[in-house]
Amino acid sequence: MSLKAATGKEKYRRAQGKKSGPRDVALELLGRGWIRGADWERSFEGLPENDRALVRNLVSGTFRQRGKIDFYLGSFLRGEPQALPDRLLNILRLAVYQLKFCDRLPDYAVVHEAVEQAKRLPGGGKLSGLVNGVLRTLLREWDSVALPAADRDPAVWLAVNYSHPLWLVRRYLGFHGFAFTEALLAANNTQAPLVVRSEEAAAGVPLEDSKLLRRFAGSGIKAGRGAYAPEALILSGNSPPPRALPGFEEGLLYLQDEAAMLPARLARPVPGSLILDLCAAPGGKITHLARLAGESAVLVAADLNPDRLAGLRENFRRLGLGGIKLYAGDARFPALRRADLVLCDVPCSGTGVMRRKPDLRWRIREEDLPALAGLQREILEAAAALTAPEGTLLYSTCSLEPEENWEVVRTFLDGHPDFRLEPADDFIDPRLVSPQGCLASYPHIHGIDGAFAARLVRKKSKRR
Repeated sequence: MSLKAATGKEKYRRAQGKKSGPRDVALELLGRGWIRGADWERSFEGLPENDRALVRNLVSGTFRQRGKIDFYLGSFLRGEPQALPDRLLNILRLAVYQLKFCDRLPDYAVVHEAVEQAKRLPGGGKLSGLVNGVLRTLLREWDSVALPAADRDPAVWLAVNYSHPLWLVRRYLGFHGFAFTEALLAANNTQAPLVVRSEEAAAGVPLEDSKLLRRFAGSGIKAGRGAYAPEALILSGNSPPPRALPGFEEGLLYLQDEAAMLPARLARPVPGSLILDLCAAPGGKITHLARLAGESAVLVAADLNPDRLAGLRENFRRLGLGGIKLYAGDARFPALRRADLVLCDVPCSGTGVMRRKPDLRWRIREEDLPALAGLQREILEAAAALTAPEGTLLYSTCSLEPEENWEVVRTFLDGHPDFRLEPADDFIDPRLVSPQGCLASYPHIHGIDGAFAARLVRKKSKRR
């Protein structure tokens, strides 16, 4: 070791204290179980500006590369990585991500911080020695580890190289083949852009005339038009956190991917109609429907969780949307009257938004899918009972899984001859329409989140 290197390491150690700042925050976030549907971006709010980007990169990057990181760790540990205590394993994962997947700190600094984090665990003396030994061995022998062979087992090769659960990769290979699956997994590992919905454009103001675009331009924020929804703005380059964007507090924008804007476009609400949203929180779709329908429409936003309804109320206030009624209740048993438009944006696996929520791939399990599909069918049944004759029932998910999408809709139509599927081509860009006539978007094909929606119309009642 050179004198210069030794001096640099010593200065670094003296400069650090007991904690490593943003890396400790990243470690906490890695160990937190995100609530299904939680806003990923809000997890980083409240951090100092100079730390926010680093923490976000460490957390999202470690989640995205976790499968590959665990594969390599398995070569340098006695036993499977998952046998380690969760926090210790996350210390190692975070360190490996920094050592091999990003260039933010010299190797000795990363190892030193991981060792210090391990020292603060129960039995830290012994564990810190394990961390130090594993990371130093990994640095020396990384290139000697043989990755799975693609020609021997394509699923294992894809799962390791693109860091996805093996069960999910096998599903996609069975449904779609190798090329589709590889492209989808690669897209899931990209950073999703920040997309906002212009409230003025949703209300019919041409985007070029919107106050929001002028506010963005005045603040040096670059915003491009979306490809499929006229109210979508895609932000590029460095921009402040969503809640610090110009126009946020004024209610000029709503943080929402373009894919999530399309169900409201497919619903095409009619002015003066009664609209129900049975799973409304956090409010993206019901607020969009309110803009599209205009002030003469009557809207009811329902959700099972009263706390989430409080968040809904805050979104309505910020957006200046009055008159939306709130209802706390189970979407399977709603005590509501029939409506002209009923939306059920059902709880789902969320596999369409894994590029935006990189922790999601490690939280969902294959055995979750049948239970979710059962819940979705129950909610759709309840929504059907609330749909007036000649009314519209919109079923939507942010899932890519057929059990949650077309299979739910097909089963429903088989049992409800009084409903018909209205082809989506007449309402949204035909490039987004599946062979069955539903909205079906994919990150690697359309450049937006994955989403599914079906427009179901109740037939006119026959006179007796």
